[in-house]
Amino acid sequence: MSRLLLAGACVWVLTACNVASVKEQPNVIPQNQCTSDADCAVGSCGGKGTCRTTKGTFDTLLFEVTPPADATAIAGVQFLKRIDGVLATNGALDLPLDLVAQISGRVTRSADTCVPQFVHDDGVTSYATDASDRTIPTLITVTPSSGALGLFSSPVVVPDDTARNSSTYKFELSVPPGDYDIYIQPKKQPTSDCPVPPQLLRRQALNGTVTLNIALPAPQTFGLHVSWVPADGALDGWSVDMLDSISGRAISNRLPLSPNAKGTEYSANLSYLPVVGDATKTDQFIRLSPPDGVTAPTLLFARTGLGLFSASSGSIDQLSSLPAPVHVAGAVTARVTPEPVSATVTLVATKVTGVDPGVLASFVRTVDVGQNGAFELDVLPGTYRVSAVPSGSSSQQLAEANTVWDVGTSPTVQAGKVIELNDTLPITGVAVDPSGSIGMTGAQVQAVPSPSSIVTDVLHQALGEIAVVPRASSTIVESSGAFKLKVDTGTYDFSVRPRSTSGFSWLVIPSIPVGTTPATSNGPGLNTLTLPLPVVYTGTLTVPGSKVGMTPIPGAQIAAYVYVKNGEYTSDATSADSVLQVALTRSDNTGTFEILIPSGLSKSPTP
Repeated sequence: MSRLLLAGACVWVLTACNVASVKEQPNVIPQNQCTSDADCAVGSCGGKGTCRTTKGTFDTLLFEVTPPADATAIAGVQFLKRIDGVLATNGALDLPLDLVAQISGRVTRSADTCVPQFVHDDGVTSYATDASDRTIPTLITVTPSSGALGLFSSPVVVPDDTARNSSTYKFELSVPPGDYDIYIQPKKQPTSDCPVPPQLLRRQALNGTVTLNIALPAPQTFGLHVSWVPADGALDGWSVDMLDSISGRAISNRLPLSPNAKGTEYSANLSYLPVVGDATKTDQFIRLSPPDGVTAPTLLFARTGLGLFSASSGSIDQLSSLPAPVHVAGAVTARVTPEPVSATVTLVATKVTGVDPGVLASFVRTVDVGQNGAFELDVLPGTYRVSAVPSGSSSQQLAEANTVWDVGTSPTVQAGKVIELNDTLPITGVAVDPSGSIGMTGAQVQAVPSPSSIVTDVLHQALGEIAVVPRASSTIVESSGAFKLKVDTGTYDFSVRPRSTSGFSWLVIPSIPVGTTPATSNGPGLNTLTLPLPVVYTGTLTVPGSKVGMTPIPGAQIAAYVYVKNGEYTSDATSADSVLQVALTRSDNTGTFEILIPSGLSKSPTP
């Protein structure tokens, strides 16, 4: 049997310490300690006197390293480093980071174009770019070209740091080496007589010290014509721009549609810059947007379907009417009581009645509901994905609600729409140490939505159609080892995370369904969960220094992830559909770290 030290108590040996005795000591924290292999019920007694194993199943790990917020060049830089063949390292695992890429540069306009005027904050006056070298004030957004399978990677947004009337505009940033998408947009809105459309540079290699002198070419022009037979002014105030179909980013200026004298045709001459480094030659979308406050859909048209005879112009003639809005009144209530509930209600149209099937229409409305539970809003007739997220005092007891509404074209005022919120569903179980004898008192239990279950298309994200994400939940294991979480319906990655000083590794179960199958409709009972033995890795976190050799990085946070495909671990990073965090540690003041990796993913004992 293994020997465990219980913080705040005497030394306990498992033969004399059972779950019942732990119940009597509510503040004790189990510790993984041993003096010989005989003290370990499973595994062996390794360095630092902890029970462990060398027979892990994870041969490929992804490390996310976040250096401390100090004055060094790497402060705030997020490093991702994949290590293959970790099982062959025999517990030695140094993490040498690549030299951070130091990027500086300027954005210049073409010498063959006009001098742009930029609107002041007062929205009335304007000023020219005074820089003699034709640099212009811009906002640079740098995003990793390849996503990390659900692992959030923050884009770096860099404004120029040069004031007006200076001799030049420039930018500086630091990023880990790699391939990035660089998006350049005017820092202020240029006047319409000299547009500066955004520029998207895809998959640009940023390594070492890089000087980016980005010369914007002269914009290309796309002339749009919209036929509007009703001639009733319904498109007055609408605007148009062009979107990249892969990223959803605008690549043109945004212009109002200009009607002819009869109001039967609208037009706009867009200035745009083609995507650079786009080997896939993807299509673009023309986006028609209604004015703020007008109940109408945003309409998207594939550019290739509009310019049948000319690449520089296109026509939209399939619009003959716009759907009339419908006024909807409803309420949010608790299903059991049923009392009114404050919440945030979001309606996302999956179909808009009266819009041609070949036209992509987007319509999203969000309303905050007060304590009386009542809400009213204008929507378009069609089919909606409706979600309600409880707020206020009911947010922990009640679950998110997701339903489908069909809103007809008549009557024009429709009442009686009710969204009923069920209670949150419990995830229950008992977490015990690797010997199965001691409850993991004080360990944190987490359930976070599985990334693979909430993936959304970037184009729909750009239109505001964000997926409804179940809320994460956490709790602390009781002295008996028991735990209880309350969650929304969804699919969760579940983990038990012992104290960092305990010597135990995490227990991680991917893709647990909650409320999505009959077996989990009342919340899954996980029964007894036995923590896996840790595989212990030690090493030094370093980065190339100013002199020859590597410089240790003290105080950095190090998170370890494994690659997952269909809810199972895979060593093939290219085939994975998500990553899953399995450990967390921090380097000490010498840059040395120890990280406890679970010997494998655990299985849910649910039927």
